[in-house]
Amino acid sequence: MNSTLCQALVLNEWRLRSRRVSSLVILLAVVALSWLMVLDPRTGLAMMVVGRQRLAYDSQALAFGTTLIAALLFSLAGFYLARGRSQQDLRCGTAAVLAATPVTNAQLLGARWLGAFGFLLSLGTVVMLTIWVLQLVRGEAPLQPLPYLQMLLLGLAPGLMLCASLAVLADAWAPLMGRRGDLLYWGLWMLQFAFIPVLLGQGAVELSGWQVFDVNGVSPLLVGLSQLLDTRHVSVGGGPFDAALPVLRMPAGLWSRELVALRLGSMMLALLPLLPAVLLFHRHAPDRVRPHAAGRQRGAAALRWLLGPLLRPWSRALGQLLGAGARLPGVPGRWLGDLGLLLLGQPLAALAMLAGALACAFAPVAALPGLLAATLCVWGVAIADIGSHDLQSGTLALACAVPGGARERGWRKAVAALGLGLLLALPALLRHGVAAPPACVAGLLFLSTAATLLGRLTQGPRSFLALFLFAFYLGLQRTGVPALDLLGLAGDASVASALGYAAAAVAGLLALLVPDMRPWSWRGGPKRRKMGEP
Repeated sequence: MNSTLCQALVLNEWRLRSRRVSSLVILLAVVALSWLMVLDPRTGLAMMVVGRQRLAYDSQALAFGTTLIAALLFSLAGFYLARGRSQQDLRCGTAAVLAATPVTNAQLLGARWLGAFGFLLSLGTVVMLTIWVLQLVRGEAPLQPLPYLQMLLLGLAPGLMLCASLAVLADAWAPLMGRRGDLLYWGLWMLQFAFIPVLLGQGAVELSGWQVFDVNGVSPLLVGLSQLLDTRHVSVGGGPFDAALPVLRMPAGLWSRELVALRLGSMMLALLPLLPAVLLFHRHAPDRVRPHAAGRQRGAAALRWLLGPLLRPWSRALGQLLGAGARLPGVPGRWLGDLGLLLLGQPLAALAMLAGALACAFAPVAALPGLLAATLCVWGVAIADIGSHDLQSGTLALACAVPGGARERGWRKAVAALGLGLLLALPALLRHGVAAPPACVAGLLFLSTAATLLGRLTQGPRSFLALFLFAFYLGLQRTGVPALDLLGLAGDASVASALGYAAAAVAGLLALLVPDMRPWSWRGGPKRRKMGEP
């Protein structure tokens, strides 16, 4: 493959990802979270606290703190932003063209990896530039670009390389192309960060060769900072400090030889998923892609056979919702029909949600927060495609032609998701097993609206899925920041945070009142022609 063809393939991969609305949504979320975590010291909280002293907001501290925050979000959202190319090729009809090209599997996947990594790195660069603006506005020292560049290339880039590699692997192997790959990656992401609190909780201040496997770099960077400041107590992301103590300044010299070697080793590890990707690449062959799309793989077929005696009557019971919706007149009937379609499309998730709701009704009060968290996690994953399902399945025109039309369709989808969430959370909320029931209700309203609105804007479920899973993870941690406790599960939510999410949800519902006819006007559908136009 000559250099011109390689350059064309890489630029095409970069352009296809950069033109998605989901990329803009994730970028704005990272920027907003980074700015949110740079707390105003007048509140008694600071972004980085050592012991009881806060670090000044200079280039070294801001670059370090915001890179850790961006690494947490990009390591999750980056995968969902980078993947999906195989499904896009199959949906648009370009899969057969790519399968017939003389480019080898390794060359095609290499170009896809370069395009995906370049795209994610460009997003990281934009975040870095916005933090420059933040320092000029709220910083306490002159701007120094070098610390930011070091954190971008050695702190953030290895994690972005891993996201690109795993995204290429998920698109290259048919069993990981769908929702299964999304959920498996989230499990891997959770597992990757599970050992960090244990390591740092033991007060470790020595770099270890095992930290090369922490590709996102949270533990080696925190240990490197502990060595630099000669302390065992470092808080990043928001913590209280003693205003009577002097303000510390983060010295230079974070990037020791050991830390640089660990990050370079992590870069090499991040490339390893490309090897099985080349070996397993389906090359869009129908016999290796279509069986997965139809759900006929042996493992899935065996699971359905085992659960068949339970799923068949359960599916028939869910089907009764459609009949009840047809008999019920007006908006309530159409809402019940939307709820039935949502549950019928994923009966296993519906069964898991029912089991979670029943467990919340009879379990001990002490176990309610954990049970409610698991139930609402399944609910969030289930509603991820509620705003884009009609477009993805080609039934948007039919959905807009039913009573209520396009104007009612948007907000009715959000209300269907909200109704399901309230039904699932009601047993726990009535038993007072949740620290902040109003915050839980406001969070459900916000998430239902966000799922519908993001699905409409991005024409896919992965933007909401990535943001929801990250927000859900943060909501389970006791950060002390009310805005991060979205569903009131950690006990940090406040009246102000609940009202803020409720107000944002109302604004989203107003936006959903606008009819969604965009695909029929400029993408994928017939366009109106002017008189005399061929």
